[in-house]
Amino acid sequence: MSKLLAPLTILLLSSLTTMAATSGAIFTTVVDGSIVNANHYQSKCAVYLNGGPGPNAPATAAGLPDGDYYFQVTDPSGNTLLSTDPVSNRKFHVSGGLIVAYNGTGGPVHSTGVSKDHGAQGAVTIQVANVSCPTDYLDSPNPGNTYKVWAIPVASFAGDPTKVDNACNGSCSHGFVHSASKTDNFQALPAPTATFCLSIQKQFNNGGSISPDLLGWGISVTDPLGVTNHYTTDATSGQVTTCQLPSGTYTVTEDSTGPTPPPATGTFCTNLGPSQTTMNGIGQTPAVTATFTQTSTAPVTVVFVNSIQCRG
Repeated sequence: MSKLLAPLTILLLSSLTTMAATSGAIFTTVVDGSIVNANHYQSKCAVYLNGGPGPNAPATAAGLPDGDYYFQVTDPSGNTLLSTDPVSNRKFHVSGGLIVAYNGTGGPVHSTGVSKDHGAQGAVTIQVANVSCPTDYLDSPNPGNTYKVWAIPVASFAGDPTKVDNACNGSCSHGFVHSASKTDNFQALPAPTATFCLSIQKQFNNGGSISPDLLGWGISVTDPLGVTNHYTTDATSGQVTTCQLPSGTYTVTEDSTGPTPPPATGTFCTNLGPSQTTMNGIGQTPAVTATFTQTSTAPVTVVFVNSIQCRG
């Protein structure tokens, strides 16, 4: 009887393994997803995660199943975890086979970019490092500066997502079950030493009366590697601040439109357009951008001020 059951048991185990496998693919890319498996990056902060179709491929090609996923970064063997934020903070959502949102919680955010070829379908890329890079993630112990990025459906994760690391047996790494995970290797140089913080504000000037910092205004920051990240001024401080930035040349640009400013006086207001942009109190030209080169640890503050005219 046992001899008859053995082949059946093997068959059942094989079927379960097949069912646990995740279809589709992930790969590393640049911020706009224009390069599939770039593999070599000048900084570990410049690596972004994408999934499913590559450039010029149909949106359904190699798409991941819809749902939520966790991701992690390890050395090539998977033995050494290099991610330093909680698993719950390394999370994204897939819809229609495309990564469409970062939805992590519990740590510094992972920035997103708009996928060049599938942006119209809502596809985004996820920065493998969070905004504290280069502190997160750790440099690879591999002599060739090689890393492995993993993605797994949330339902298949084996561990506590509020923790950074999770112990498991030989069939998984840090809670990522091998049979249910997708992986991709890449090489990246260590990031430059972080040096300064950048704060950005948006204000309106109504005849000399400056409105409070405007909430929800769109801002773009292009770093020395040519990577552009998008932010909005938040509801707590009315500004956006990003720190641990490496030295180099940056361009800060405000959106051309945003929320309606609260009128300082009257009820009928006309936006007269951008009037002045300051960086650490010094006027910039053109008014909708500020480009600067930073080589010290001193903080930088950029303020965009529009003029409005209110009557009534």
